[in-house]
Amino acid sequence: MTEYDLRNRSYEFSVRLIKFLNRIRAAKVSSPLINQLVRSGTSIGANIEEADSSPSRKDLKNKMFIAKKEAAETVYWLKIFCNAELMKNPENIAQARELFNECQQILKIISSIVRKI
Repeated sequence: MTEYDLRNRSYEFSVRLIKFLNRIRAAKVSSPLINQLVRSGTSIGANIEEADSSPSRKDLKNKMFIAKKEAAETVYWLKIFCNAELMKNPENIAQARELFNECQQILKIISSIVRKI
């Protein structure tokens, strides 16, 4: 696992996601989506950290597979955020798209790692 890149990237992604979601006004419809995004988006890095401390190759693969699933879920929720017109501010829309693109890249990296383990 490319520790220096993926661990830092997933951590920075989580921080950026939380800051972004903290600025979004939680409405009746968007509040559950925000909660889901916080859970899945921060879980990516947490599972990568756990994988780094895995006692076995099997556990490493399992944790990375969970991180992959969480990244895929996060991509899904970000796609909804980008396309459901929940945000009116163009700056927020642009930032949601940036987060979406970054999460897709993280997902590709994790998928590659899972395939190689």
